[in-house]
Amino acid sequence: MERKIAVTNDMAFQQIFGKVGNERITKALLEKVLNIDIDDITLDVNKQILGDFWGDKVGIVDIKAKLKDGTKVIIEMQVAKYKYITQRLLYYWAKNYVEDLRKGDHYKKLDKVIAILIIAKNLEELDGIDNYHTKWQIREEDEKERKLLDDLEIHIIELAKFNEKSKRPESDWIKFIKEGTNMGWKEDFDKEIQAAMEELVYT
Repeated sequence: MERKIAVTNDMAFQQIFGKVGNERITKALLEKVLNIDIDDITLDVNKQILGDFWGDKVGIVDIKAKLKDGTKVIIEMQVAKYKYITQRLLYYWAKNYVEDLRKGDHYKKLDKVIAILIIAKNLEELDGIDNYHTKWQIREEDEKERKLLDDLEIHIIELAKFNEKSKRPESDWIKFIKEGTNMGWKEDFDKEIQAAMEELVYT
């Protein structure tokens, strides 16, 4: 019997998108999710979020990456819906934002951080929003086209809301993350999705 492992399984997700050597797979996913072109990407094998002092809260993210322009990207894959998960995501974003700043450094050294939460369940905080993919930034309340700065960007992808008829750029990737090998094989899939599926099969 063929063994089937869900992409949403932490170990499988990290094996596909977080393993050094699979940068082209992660790059392809991020290009579609963020709708940007990425020149180069580096995967960080150290996924711990450390505090500054003994006793500070420590966290571990599924994927940590850095783009050529210095932008940091963290990805959390969650099957269960934990209380305060949005606060946890913001905490991870904040720790990544300041982790490289040292005493005497100029604030211009702070790099943009993009946090991505992919979650199997729907979030209560997003009730009433039909879109499965939402993007959050710091914007002025009355002039929503005005951003205070670009440094904070959070994406939340709710797999339960995903509709296969969606025309978003990342739709094939989200279908793969949600269904794994159950989505079937198509020759017209992007070669990176094919590579991700092969990685899953041999995980």
